Amino acid sequence: MRSATVRIAAAVAMVLAVGVLASCGASDQHTQPRAQQSTEQANHNADDIAFAHNMVAHHGQVVQMAEMVQTNSENRQMIDLASRMTTTQLGEIQAFNAWLVQWQEGASSDPAGHDGTTMPGMLDAATIDRLQSLRGADFDRLWLTSMIDHHKGAIVMAQGELEHGKNSDAMYLARTIIAEQQAEIDQMNQMLGG
Repeated sequence: MRSATVRIAAAVAMVLAVGVLASCGASDQHTQPRAQQSTEQANHNADDIAFAHNMVAHHGQVVQMAEMVQTNSENRQMIDLASRMTTTQLGEIQAFNAWLVQWQEGASSDPAGHDGTTMPGMLDAATIDRLQSLRGADFDRLWLTSMIDHHKGAIVMAQGELEHGKNSDAMYLARTIIAEQQAEIDQMNQMLGG
């Protein structure tokens, strides 16, 4: 898992570097040959853009849910898992936002700020409120079952990116998300005793 995190960090650094270089040369863009401009524009498609925007919101809800664990659970294994999720998914949010800036789509400034309950696995407001009100074992069970469904939704979204996306970095991250989140689903199922 650590090597995947290192690769994601490297991808983020690369994307940011490309973004900085692109912004430095933005004033000279009109002098670039047309073929080069069209190649740069063709390195992603509408599915890549939708995937990045949607995953920022989707991951944002995971971060919100993970923060609850610190105050609502006493289960050390869950606290450690939630901390790892926060670190991983904040890094991935940065990568998605960097790509959106690079693709001139604008970064998503408020990851959990819109109602994304139509995305697979997203929790509705009632479930979030219930989680916030619970403590101990009741919280742990609802959190784990909710997070398993949430992760399954992320896997569906990542599989859609692999089927329809074009950007190789976004597709690489989609494969990483599938592997990481399936491993976490397996761990959470074990924690539930199943």
